[in-house]
Amino acid sequence: MPEHPLPTEQEVLGWIRQRRNWGRWGKDDQVGALNLITPAKRATAARLVRSGRSVSLSRPFPKEPGPNNPLPAHHFMRTHARGKGGFSADYYGIYYHGIASTHIDALCHTWDEESMWNGRDPKKEITFEGARFGSVEHWAEGIMTRAVMLDVPRHRGVSCVTHDRPV
Repeated sequence: MPEHPLPTEQEVLGWIRQRRNWGRWGKDDQVGALNLITPAKRATAARLVRSGRSVSLSRPFPKEPGPNNPLPAHHFMRTHARGKGGFSADYYGIYYHGIASTHIDALCHTWDEESMWNGRDPKKEITFEGARFGSVEHWAEGIMTRAVMLDVPRHRGVSCVTHDRPV
């Protein structure tokens, strides 16, 4: 197999700019490639179901610090009396970014020296109170389509993925 030289920084930046979807669904689009998951695509995906088995992609909130979890999750629970019964309530404080917890990045999550998704200025669109543009709120219908599951542990010849060797 012939050796291929590593691409230059300029080549990589050129590929990124040539292949991005900015403007594909209009300048105000806040859904991105999820626009490709139409009701018809969801229906087609649903017809492929054979066993009804669900496969969770979630992970427990990591409450212990570790090499891949410098900011562990906080979880507190309280019980409250109400008449002769009661109820419980939770508080979660989670730093989602990194590899210790499961999450989906919003379109406002990253940007380059030019701008973020669809050419927006992150200084104007992202505030302490939240994102004004490109947040996950626009994915409220959920994300359901056909997918390909990769058995990474089997490929690696191990029984499971570990924190020190994540995907």
